[in-house]
Amino acid sequence: MIQLPEFTTEGAICQNFKQFGFIVLLLIALVFPFNYQYLRNLEKSFDKIAQKKQLSLLLVALLAFIGAASVSFLFYWPIPYVHDEYSYLLAADTFAHARLTNPPHPMWKHFETFYVIQQPSYMSKYPPGQGLILALGQVLTGYPIVGVWFSMALACASTCWMLQVWIKPRWALMGGFLMILKLGLFSYWSQNFWGGAVAATGGAILLGALRKIIKEPKWFNSLLFGLGLGILANSRPYEGFIFSLPAIIYLLFWMKGKKSPQFKVLLKEIILPLAIILLVIGFMIGYYNFVITGKVWLMPFQLYENIYANVSNFLWFEPRQVKFNHKEFELVAEEMFLNLYNLNKGLSNLISYSFIKLKNLWSFFLGISFSILLIALPLLRKNFWVKFALLNLVILLVGMLQVLISFPHYMAPATCLVYFLVLQSMRRVSYLRWKNKPVGRLMVWMVPLYCILLILLPISLKTDPFACVNPAYWEVPKAYLPTWMVKRQEIISKLSEGNDRYLILVKYLPSTIHNEWVYNEADIDNSKVIWARSMSFEENCRLIKYYSDRKVAFIELGEEPDVIKRYYAIKGCE
Repeated sequence: MIQLPEFTTEGAICQNFKQFGFIVLLLIALVFPFNYQYLRNLEKSFDKIAQKKQLSLLLVALLAFIGAASVSFLFYWPIPYVHDEYSYLLAADTFAHARLTNPPHPMWKHFETFYVIQQPSYMSKYPPGQGLILALGQVLTGYPIVGVWFSMALACASTCWMLQVWIKPRWALMGGFLMILKLGLFSYWSQNFWGGAVAATGGAILLGALRKIIKEPKWFNSLLFGLGLGILANSRPYEGFIFSLPAIIYLLFWMKGKKSPQFKVLLKEIILPLAIILLVIGFMIGYYNFVITGKVWLMPFQLYENIYANVSNFLWFEPRQVKFNHKEFELVAEEMFLNLYNLNKGLSNLISYSFIKLKNLWSFFLGISFSILLIALPLLRKNFWVKFALLNLVILLVGMLQVLISFPHYMAPATCLVYFLVLQSMRRVSYLRWKNKPVGRLMVWMVPLYCILLILLPISLKTDPFACVNPAYWEVPKAYLPTWMVKRQEIISKLSEGNDRYLILVKYLPSTIHNEWVYNEADIDNSKVIWARSMSFEENCRLIKYYSDRKVAFIELGEEPDVIKRYYAIKGCE
């Protein structure tokens, strides 16, 4: 039996600490008498670890993996409940069975669902990056969530590696720890199936390789640069392209500049390795597209949008009429996507909604603690790489504001730059002295302390740590998770125990259209439990006869989203 966490609502103490706790800690750092010898001893030990760069990367990766896994085991075992998650899990199941896609089902209209292509093949609409990492967890352990933990470990370690190239080792290791505390434990990147860890890894590898090429033009660094581009292209293509442009342009100008090596070195160490890896990646992407969509240049995402999207992801396109096979798709298109389009329509609406997007991105990546530290950025205005990072972030944000909605994992490629700017500000603050005391160094250590307290405080108060640590408007706090997906999972678990196989027909009411029950495994016909949309009596009979060897059940969802109005067996059709 699946149990939901027994958390109360988020307490006032937790809420107040989120808003004022860091400020209080900074004031304590300024006025509280402190023996700085303890701080120096802590920093010496920290520096010894940081100087061993490979050990630091391994330590960050292990802590991120163990931390994410511990949260899942101790607080809440992840269950998919967002459309995107089920789509990624379909891709993972497909890859885990050594296939790039699945043949279309002859009764495919009953299995139509959100963010899944049915024709000319049956597959997720998304790029393969997230699905591949979930498939890794499924193949190795049988649990796709292990792939999420692994991707979070890779993201934290690769960000730490990038920071080692850009700044001193002690600050790079601090960045790895802060990323674990902020994103690696209680966030949807580490506890759900649709996070941004894969794209964050690609962005960190790309920018780390960029600086390494400039410092030491070697073919391996060029391959890493190409690898970063490939990861971004297969996880967040649009945002990854925008994010990569400043790095590509800077590399081209550097290659033409006075400080670049001779052309023979450029050709051997940079141009040829990059050309080879990009050709390989391009061929793989083209082949993947061809297998799923039948066209090399047509991405699965584009095909899905051509079939189902009444509103484009880009704001400059007008809505269009789409003919759907099911009423649920039509209602979602009207209530969700058309509403989002109207929220962005007109200059005043566009500005207002853009502000909301930016505010939620700020809440996820920065919050009050990191934001206060960023006041030191103007003091670093002469640092070229600080200016490069700021320009890169601005370009990416402008690009993100051109789409219908912006989730934090859309901005995942730039995660490493966010931590670079925060750490540069922390470094500058660390020089602050007051009454001949190095209070700035103590203030810097208040940042990880605040992050730790933000985790421990809600746990001690028995409030929801997910809501307290990293709240977001799109991410339902775990204490309030809808029970429909728990009931769905319980039905699957119960029916999978025996030898019988089942077909479950689902009928929706208007209030239940966003609670999607009809998601299936990659191999539908060999699944123990098959979920299908109830259609007309004749269509249902055709489906039942097709699965004549299965027991058939009918679920009618009630007016309340979490209530099954009727659940009964059907013997069959005459």
